[in-house]
Amino acid sequence: MESTMLLLAGGKSSRMGVNKALLRIGDDVNISRVASELTKVSQNVLIITNTFDDYRFLQLPLIADLHKDHGPLGGLHAGLTASKTNLHFLTACDMPFVSAAAINEIIGNYQPAFDAVIPEINGRIQPLFAVYHKSCLPVLAECLMRQELKMSHFLDKLAVKIIKENDFKLYHDDPEYFQHLFFNMNTMEDYQEAIHINQKGLHIKDGGHEL
Repeated sequence: MESTMLLLAGGKSSRMGVNKALLRIGDDVNISRVASELTKVSQNVLIITNTFDDYRFLQLPLIADLHKDHGPLGGLHAGLTASKTNLHFLTACDMPFVSAAAINEIIGNYQPAFDAVIPEINGRIQPLFAVYHKSCLPVLAECLMRQELKMSHFLDKLAVKIIKENDFKLYHDDPEYFQHLFFNMNTMEDYQEAIHINQKGLHIKDGGHEL
C-alpha cells in the first residue's frame, strides 16, 4: 500500500531554547537527516510546519496546521488532510537516528483491522514514530474540536496495534543499535548526547547500519 511520510517540524523547542530541527549533527542539520531516511521509504513526504521559510531548503512540500497551536494532534490532522494516500508514517524532527528500515518494519505490521500501528519500546509508547491510517481523521477532528489535545485521549478512541522490541528484526540483529532509533532530543544535554552517539560511528546505510 502506498504511504505518505509526515514530518512534524512545528514544536516550540521550549526546553531546548533553539530550533532543534536545525541543529547540526555531524555533516548535516537534524531535520535533513530525518527527511533523508523518510524519502528512502516513500517519495510522498510532507513537512508539517507553520514557519515555511525555515524549511524551504529541504525542497519538500510544506503543510501548515489547520488548527494552530494544537500540538502533535494538530500536525497529524494537517498531514492526514493534505495527503493523497490512506497510510501514513508520522515522525518528529527531534529523532535524529530514525532509519528507513525501522519505518518499513512498522509499516509492514499494518493490518486493515487497525487505525494505527504504534511501537512500545522499553515500556513507553512512541506515538510520534508510528503508522496512522486515514480512517483516524474523523476521530482526530473531533478531538481537536473538543480541545482534547492529549495523544493518549486520541489513541484511546482508535483500534491500535502495539508492537514491541521483539517484533522488530532490527532489534534481534543489534539491540544496542535499535535503542538509538528511538532517541529524541528535548534539551541541550540530549543534543550533546546525540552528537556523542553520532561520533561513535552510527551510520545508517540503505536500511542497514555500521557501528
